[in-house]
Amino acid sequence: MLNCCIERRRRRDEAPSGMGGSRQREHKASCGQGPSSAAATSSNQAKSWDSWSDSEDEFFECLSDQEDTESLRSERGPDSGKGKAEGRLHPYNDLTLLNSMEPLYVPVTQEPAPMTEDQLEEQSEVLAKLGTSAEGSHLRARMQSACLVSDMESFKAANPGCVLEDFVRWYSPRDYEEKYEVDEKGNKVLTGELSARMKIPGNMWAEAWEISRVTPARRQRRLFDDTKEAEKILHYLTMQKPGDLARHLLPCLLHAALLKLQQEESVEKIPSVEKNIQQAITQANLLLHSGSYDYKKLEDFINQLVVMETVITRARSLKDKFAVDKGEPGEATEELKKFVSSLLEEPEVVVTGAGQGLTGRIIHRLFLNAQRAALLVPGDDDLEPERKKAGESGKTSDFPSPAGREIILRTYVPRPAPYSKALPQRLFCVLMKEEFRLAGAFSSDTSFF
Repeated sequence: MLNCCIERRRRRDEAPSGMGGSRQREHKASCGQGPSSAAATSSNQAKSWDSWSDSEDEFFECLSDQEDTESLRSERGPDSGKGKAEGRLHPYNDLTLLNSMEPLYVPVTQEPAPMTEDQLEEQSEVLAKLGTSAEGSHLRARMQSACLVSDMESFKAANPGCVLEDFVRWYSPRDYEEKYEVDEKGNKVLTGELSARMKIPGNMWAEAWEISRVTPARRQRRLFDDTKEAEKILHYLTMQKPGDLARHLLPCLLHAALLKLQQEESVEKIPSVEKNIQQAITQANLLLHSGSYDYKKLEDFINQLVVMETVITRARSLKDKFAVDKGEPGEATEELKKFVSSLLEEPEVVVTGAGQGLTGRIIHRLFLNAQRAALLVPGDDDLEPERKKAGESGKTSDFPSPAGREIILRTYVPRPAPYSKALPQRLFCVLMKEEFRLAGAFSSDTSFF
């Protein structure tokens, strides 16, 4: 909402610079002003704009020197401004006014006031408290008719001499019923009338039409006062504690995190992460929809995002270590891509060709580099001069010391008697530095025993 207020204010501040010249020329042409009067008008407009932008009680949409306009109208006479149209956008579907043959124009209207979710809920509660009585319904309609009255005033300004039926034809065509009738000469004539709901006594549309004035949108009171709304927001933020402010920023932060994950995943193209992101978006909508958050569930949700980020980082690391994107396209590159993808998606992966294959050689080199880095051993090129002097090889083990040793014994033995059927037997043993474990799986012939 604050960004919306800033954008509205910026557009309003930029409007006078583009409209001041045309409006000044309009005053010159209509009033026959000379250079001195034109300069005075320009200074008055600048003064009016400065005072308007700093005032809290002025609500006009654009720059308008209303006092000068009213004085000009009083000098011309009371009836001189009745036929002047203002705020026209474009003709509407070749229609004409019912009381004249003038084209029906679409007026320039104000934009409706934006509302946040909490404002909508607050407004719904206020309207619900009015009840279902006739008086409550009438008051509810009046509270919601501000935009309607504004559009009616703009329509009257753009279409002098119009009636309510003309407005309904543009604003709500379904409420204007057209039909063909035969006149006295036997010709078919297209006529129309308002719908039944528009003819109800005390109809809100008719009341709004009666109270609305002939005022273009640029001279109307703004439906959305961005200055006051921004002040309310800033005052609300100043009263917030750091924890409450972080709670308000949480939806924005999670939204930014999901967008970033989507952006990074689109580069790596990991199927599991793509599926998890779609599920996370649905879950975020459920968790953040209500005003009271379940922080335990939000913590679990954030951990899911961390896991997805870790998978994407692992994918980039593996592609870099296996030089997937650096080699020329071919069978070997496709094999490496498939191997890296399997590492990310599956718990165990078969290394094609074992230590003699391309993948096995890369894994061996990775272990060798890690072992040298752990033992701070220089490379073979650095060791070569010293080896020649000392006359020794000084070879370093390619793999780190084993954490333990596993022994698996498998055999077929007839049990429980020598003439029984030979069945598989298995014995597993692991020897570690401070412990060992034994596990056996034995089978017996139960046909005759």
